[in-house]
Amino acid sequence: MPRAKIIVGLAVIIAGITYLFAAGFQNAQATHLTVSKLMAKGGAENWENIRLQLGGNVVEGSIQWDKFRHRPTFLVTEGGKTVTVRYVGNNMVPDTFKDGSPVVLEGRYVVGEGVFAAEVIMAKCPSKYEGQDYEGHTAARGNSG
Repeated sequence: MPRAKIIVGLAVIIAGITYLFAAGFQNAQATHLTVSKLMAKGGAENWENIRLQLGGNVVEGSIQWDKFRHRPTFLVTEGGKTVTVRYVGNNMVPDTFKDGSPVVLEGRYVVGEGVFAAEVIMAKCPSKYEGQDYEGHTAARGNSG
């Protein structure tokens, strides 16, 4: 009898770990798209309920904050197409998130509302992180060789 309890307990633990692994793997997968591919004629409906990574630039002056300045709604553009984005995540918005900044969003497109519901916002400031060529680097360090 005690051996049967151990076997049942191990089976439950293995099933739980398998479920957590499968659920985590599905949430980690995301198809990368640009705004123009997402908004291609008749294409947006094909992406409903699929986790996406969406790349583009924040439209100048489009950021509207909620009452607590935690969840913005804004427009993202790329390739002449624009999509409305509503942040639904629980993390803080990055400091580099601002008008005109390039962003990569993770979430799902809600066809009924015509909105991309972003769970993650990754923003970058390209001028801040651009690399230098070797000559510029050595000049900045004061090295001659």
